Amino acid sequence: MSNRLLVIQHEKHEGPGYIADWAAARGVELEIIDPRQQLLPDCGFDGLVVLGGLMDVRDHRELPWLAWEIDWISRATRTSVPILGICLGSQLLAHALGAEVIEMPQEELGWLPVTPKRDWQFGTGLVFHAHKYRFAIPEGARCLAESKLCPHQAFSAGAHILGLQFHLEWSAEDIAQLFPEYYARYGSPEIFHEASRRALFQILDNHFDTLTSAHIKQRPPISLLGFAQRLQG
Repeated sequence: MSNRLLVIQHEKHEGPGYIADWAAARGVELEIIDPRQQLLPDCGFDGLVVLGGLMDVRDHRELPWLAWEIDWISRATRTSVPILGICLGSQLLAHALGAEVIEMPQEELGWLPVTPKRDWQFGTGLVFHAHKYRFAIPEGARCLAESKLCPHQAFSAGAHILGLQFHLEWSAEDIAQLFPEYYARYGSPEIFHEASRRALFQILDNHFDTLTSAHIKQRPPISLLGFAQRLQG
């Protein structure tokens, strides 16, 4: 069994970014799936990343594929597979865990500070934001970081679920493509990206530590379908 990281990508220009660099450096196989066009697998992966997107959780009423993805993520959270959600991905995770997703009075966009809570440290104070919705903290989970405009910037649920409202994975080229007006006005200093990349590598090393451990080859595959059936039984 290989150490395979599944990445759910909702938008053409919102790819894994620096996550792909980390996977290449750690010898982790990356599989990218577009849930709008492909069925999500029930097994065959050892870690999961859910990326951002322009849609909102409530759009599942008009987007059948999003309703299916939310149900699929809900089943994934009940396994031991380590999961990371970023921006929309964190909101989908929180929603799947029973928490509300809330529209903010003011959009957060650009390089802005976040403040870690308790003993959670991730190596950088400035991160790139691009969101007008935020998640509430699921029952039993804990808030890891906050900002001036958003009281919930990161959360963890158990040892295997982590949600980040901000983006550490984007390069300057990504930001220039996604937000050309912002980039033309403010730029995106490389020193910020270097710090974000280091912080992201630290988070991925900690959260997906089993993907780079030898014992994963001895671990039997986890089937979301089989796990759900066992829960029902």
